Amino acid sequence: MRGGAIPLLAWATLLVILMAANWIWTGDSVQVGSFALAAGLVYALAAWLVAWDRQALKTGPPPPDDEPEAVSEASLAAVLVGLSIACIGFGLVWAGFLIYFGAGVLALALGRLVLELRAELAARDALKSNDAMQEPPR
Repeated sequence: MRGGAIPLLAWATLLVILMAANWIWTGDSVQVGSFALAAGLVYALAAWLVAWDRQALKTGPPPPDDEPEAVSEASLAAVLVGLSIACIGFGLVWAGFLIYFGAGVLALALGRLVLELRAELAARDALKSNDAMQEPPR
């Protein structure tokens, strides 16, 4: 992801500034420690992104890509995943039945999501092979 570490670095720096202000204002070690932990974790995540891909610190648009990109119009599985997670959340508050129902729907939705992703990969591979067959020799 191009430039993905920049917002994380800004967020962690803001947390450090707020930690210093809180330290001066209250002097409470628990609050300062929680700010320090949050800032450290966000800095660590930004460092992991930079170590994973150097593009995480570069600004601007990504370079153009000639590979076809699959864009889905609708996904029933994504909707069901969201609804099942909401159902599990409601079940934590009101009724245990909703937890089990939500977990079952989540399992079915994740299975459907795997099928959708496999179909997307197959369509992209078919498009690549079709483009490769129609491309004139150089």
